[in-house]
Amino acid sequence: MGLNVLFLGRLFPHEKESEIKAKMKTGMQDAANALQWNIIDGLEANDCGRMRILNYLPVDSYPKGYTEKNIEKFSFVHTDKYDCEDLNVGCTNLSVIKQFVNVYPFKREIKKWALDKNKEKKVLVLYTATRMFLSLAEYAKKLNPVIKTCCIIADIPEYATASDLHGVRKLYSLYQTNKCASLYKYIDKFVLLTKQMAERLNIKVPYTVMEGIAPENDSGLKSETAEIYKNQKYILYTGTLNYKFGIGELLDAFAMIKDENANLIICGFGQAEERIKEDMKCDSRIVYLGKVDRTDALALQRNATVLVNPRQNNEEFTKYSFPSKTMEYLASGVPLVAYKLDGMPDEYDSYINYVPDNSPESLAREISKVLNMSDEEHVCAGKTAQAFVAENKNYIVQSKKILDFISYT
Repeated sequence: MGLNVLFLGRLFPHEKESEIKAKMKTGMQDAANALQWNIIDGLEANDCGRMRILNYLPVDSYPKGYTEKNIEKFSFVHTDKYDCEDLNVGCTNLSVIKQFVNVYPFKREIKKWALDKNKEKKVLVLYTATRMFLSLAEYAKKLNPVIKTCCIIADIPEYATASDLHGVRKLYSLYQTNKCASLYKYIDKFVLLTKQMAERLNIKVPYTVMEGIAPENDSGLKSETAEIYKNQKYILYTGTLNYKFGIGELLDAFAMIKDENANLIICGFGQAEERIKEDMKCDSRIVYLGKVDRTDALALQRNATVLVNPRQNNEEFTKYSFPSKTMEYLASGVPLVAYKLDGMPDEYDSYINYVPDNSPESLAREISKVLNMSDEEHVCAGKTAQAFVAENKNYIVQSKKILDFISYT
């Protein structure tokens, strides 16, 4: 008997992605979007059975985050293997109000699926442990207790946002965290990005760890932005520019690198934008490209001389995340300089140039070491890491791990 999977996601349907992007006033959630599509494509490649996507468009509220007050309802198709339409659920996009009313159109769709009389084993897969999605898992299991639920948690929300919230918003975030914890009892299995997540979330049911999925090595990537810098020597950082992720330390370290032919290219948005622009006035080697498309980011990564993830292992949240950029960087074929984070398994140790301590001097030395590699050493280091993730962390291997996990009783 095959599975009947309902994937409850927050992704961008391919045919609507450009249109949605044009309406967004804040950045795209590229990493989360890519991970969800990799999981979906991988499950299909492993013949998971019948799968339908029920989607909650991941855009910020009107008017500051998105130009539309309401999110349209529309159908889309993720596979032509069988006759099944996916659905982007129509709902309001008004701040505060959406927190209370958007669950109802989802409940209507969940009810139809949960009470359908087909004999396939029903599995509800949730991407992210939001209060709304967890409450939908509760609703599904009350309608049909034989439904199995599996929640994929890529980041613990309280660590992703709590430090940036204050006052009433922080209190509301804490309320949401506690409410989510009370709903975990409706989840039968969890897929986590680090083993430490299980202890932090007090998970008592089966779980598996899947650090992420390496992007495929698409040699046909087209990027006008990347072409501009193709033949230059450059250090690259792509990601959120918040100080807790180490961007300040990277700027300090780069100032200590005296190689006049080496540029530092930074892509992203966040707290440190003004600092970057100020440093650019004093150092013409710094290039700030702002927020770039995922295609541009991947192409820039593959043309770089050194890739850097400056996130240090000095905060609690590093136990509970496996940075998506680490997987992207390893898949690029370019040497990576980074810190050994608590949530990073030892099997990655041979493929990353770890910074031994948190001083800017140490970061500068490790970057310089890679900059000064011979061509042969440089290619060998990058390609060895690329081969490791291509073989062991691709979308088919990682999704099979999830499928095997949710398939057994």
